[in-house]
Amino acid sequence: MVAYSFQPGFAPLILSGVKTSTIWPPRKVPHAKLGQTVHCFTGLRSENCVRLLEAPCIKSVPLEIWPDCVVSDGRRMDNPEYYRTLARIEGFDQFGNLQAWFDRRYGLPVRDLTQIAWDFSAADFIAEMAGATHG
Repeated sequence: MVAYSFQPGFAPLILSGVKTSTIWPPRKVPHAKLGQTVHCFTGLRSENCVRLLEAPCIKSVPLEIWPDCVVSDGRRMDNPEYYRTLARIEGFDQFGNLQAWFDRRYGLPVRDLTQIAWDFSAADFIAEMAGATHG
Protein backbone atom coordinates (compact mmCIF):
# COMPACT_ATOMS: atom_id res chain seq x y z
CA MET A 1 0.00 0.00 0.00
CA VAL A 2 1.34 3.43 -0.97
CA ALA A 3 0.06 5.76 1.77
CA TYR A 4 0.47 9.47 2.36
CA SER A 5 -0.39 11.35 5.54
CA PHE A 6 -1.61 14.94 5.27
CA GLN A 7 -2.00 17.77 7.73
CA PRO A 8 -5.67 18.01 8.81
CA GLY A 9 -6.07 21.37 7.08
CA PHE A 10 -5.64 19.67 3.71
CA ALA A 11 -8.42 17.11 4.36
CA PRO A 12 -11.34 19.22 3.07
CA LEU A 13 -9.37 20.06 -0.08
CA ILE A 14 -8.61 16.37 -0.71
CA LEU A 15 -12.20 15.31 -0.04
CA SER A 16 -13.65 17.98 -2.33
CA GLY A 17 -11.29 17.11 -5.19
CA VAL A 18 -9.46 20.44 -5.11
CA LYS A 19 -6.16 18.95 -3.90
CA THR A 20 -5.32 16.15 -6.32
CA SER A 21 -1.57 16.08 -5.97
CA THR A 22 1.16 15.91 -3.37
CA ILE A 23 4.87 16.71 -3.45
CA TRP A 24 7.16 14.59 -1.26
CA PRO A 25 10.88 14.15 -0.64
CA PRO A 26 12.44 10.69 -0.90
CA ARG A 27 11.28 8.12 1.65
CA LYS A 28 11.93 4.50 2.59
CA VAL A 29 8.79 3.19 0.88
CA PRO A 30 8.79 3.98 -2.85
CA HIS A 31 6.36 6.62 -4.06
CA ALA A 32 3.23 5.64 -5.97
CA LYS A 33 3.72 4.86 -9.63
CA LEU A 34 1.35 5.39 -12.52
CA GLY A 35 -1.68 3.11 -12.10
CA GLN A 36 -1.08 2.22 -8.45
CA THR A 37 -3.63 3.23 -5.82
CA VAL A 38 -2.77 6.30 -3.75
CA HIS A 39 -4.06 6.06 -0.16
CA CYS A 40 -4.53 9.43 1.56
CA PHE A 41 -4.85 9.78 5.36
CA THR A 42 -4.59 12.27 8.17
CA GLY A 43 -2.87 11.15 11.36
CA LEU A 44 -1.35 8.05 9.80
CA ARG A 45 0.26 5.80 12.43
CA SER A 46 -1.64 7.49 15.24
CA GLU A 47 -4.84 6.78 17.17
CA ASN A 48 -6.42 9.69 15.24
CA CYS A 49 -5.79 8.12 11.83
CA VAL A 50 -8.51 8.84 9.28
CA ARG A 51 -8.64 7.38 5.78
CA LEU A 52 -9.54 10.15 3.35
CA LEU A 53 -9.26 8.83 -0.16
CA GLU A 54 -8.14 5.96 -2.37
CA ALA A 55 -7.61 6.84 -6.03
CA PRO A 56 -5.46 5.77 -8.96
CA CYS A 57 -2.11 7.48 -9.47
CA ILE A 58 -2.05 9.38 -12.78
CA LYS A 59 1.33 11.07 -12.38
CA SER A 60 4.57 10.40 -10.52
CA VAL A 61 7.43 12.62 -11.68
CA PRO A 62 10.58 14.19 -10.29
CA LEU A 63 10.10 17.81 -9.20
CA GLU A 64 12.35 20.65 -8.07
CA ILE A 65 11.19 23.94 -6.57
CA TRP A 66 13.49 26.91 -7.11
CA PRO A 67 13.06 30.59 -6.16
CA ASP A 68 12.47 31.49 -9.83
CA CYS A 69 10.96 28.34 -11.37
CA VAL A 70 9.86 24.73 -11.04
CA VAL A 71 11.55 21.83 -12.83
CA SER A 72 9.04 19.05 -13.53
CA ASP A 73 10.26 15.78 -14.99
CA GLY A 74 13.44 17.50 -16.15
CA ARG A 75 11.67 20.45 -17.84
CA ARG A 76 11.88 24.02 -16.60
CA MET A 77 8.33 25.25 -16.04
CA ASP A 78 8.14 29.03 -15.93
CA ASN A 79 4.63 29.52 -17.29
CA PRO A 80 2.37 31.51 -14.90
CA GLU A 81 -0.61 29.25 -15.69
CA TYR A 82 1.45 26.20 -14.67
CA TYR A 83 2.25 27.90 -11.34
CA ARG A 84 -1.43 28.71 -10.70
CA THR A 85 -2.49 25.15 -11.52
CA LEU A 86 0.27 23.58 -9.42
CA ALA A 87 -0.62 25.77 -6.44
CA ARG A 88 -4.34 24.90 -6.73
CA ILE A 89 -3.91 21.12 -7.03
CA GLU A 90 -1.47 21.23 -4.11
CA GLY A 91 -4.03 23.02 -1.91
CA PHE A 92 -2.56 26.54 -1.95
CA ASP A 93 -4.28 29.72 -3.08
CA GLN A 94 -1.20 30.97 -4.92
CA PHE A 95 2.20 29.69 -5.99
CA GLY A 96 4.08 32.05 -3.65
CA ASN A 97 2.40 30.37 -0.67
CA LEU A 98 3.41 26.92 -1.95
CA GLN A 99 7.00 28.14 -2.39
CA ALA A 100 7.01 29.68 1.10
CA TRP A 101 5.74 26.40 2.62
CA PHE A 102 8.54 24.41 0.97
CA ASP A 103 11.10 27.10 1.83
CA ARG A 104 10.14 26.97 5.53
CA ARG A 105 10.19 23.19 5.56
CA TYR A 106 13.26 22.42 3.43
CA GLY A 107 14.85 25.67 2.23
CA LEU A 108 14.85 26.66 -1.45
CA PRO A 109 15.87 25.33 -3.82
CA VAL A 110 14.35 21.94 -3.05
CA ARG A 111 15.60 19.15 -5.28
CA ASP A 112 14.86 15.45 -5.33
CA LEU A 113 11.11 15.76 -4.77
CA THR A 114 8.40 13.64 -6.38
CA GLN A 115 5.01 14.95 -7.45
CA ILE A 116 2.28 12.32 -7.14
CA ALA A 117 -1.15 13.09 -8.62
CA TRP A 118 -4.35 11.07 -8.48
CA ASP A 119 -7.62 10.93 -10.41
CA PHE A 120 -10.29 12.10 -7.97
CA SER A 121 -13.08 11.22 -10.40
CA ALA A 122 -11.94 7.58 -10.41
CA ALA A 123 -11.56 7.28 -6.61
CA ASP A 124 -12.45 3.90 -5.12
CA PHE A 125 -13.09 5.50 -1.72
CA ILE A 126 -13.86 9.04 -0.51
CA ALA A 127 -14.50 9.61 3.21
CA GLU A 128 -17.45 11.56 4.52
CA MET A 129 -16.37 15.16 5.10
CA ALA A 130 -17.51 15.44 8.72
CA GLY A 131 -15.78 12.28 9.90
CA ALA A 132 -12.53 13.09 8.16
CA THR A 133 -11.83 16.57 9.44
CA HIS A 134 -11.80 16.23 13.21
CA GLY A 135 -9.07 14.69 15.28
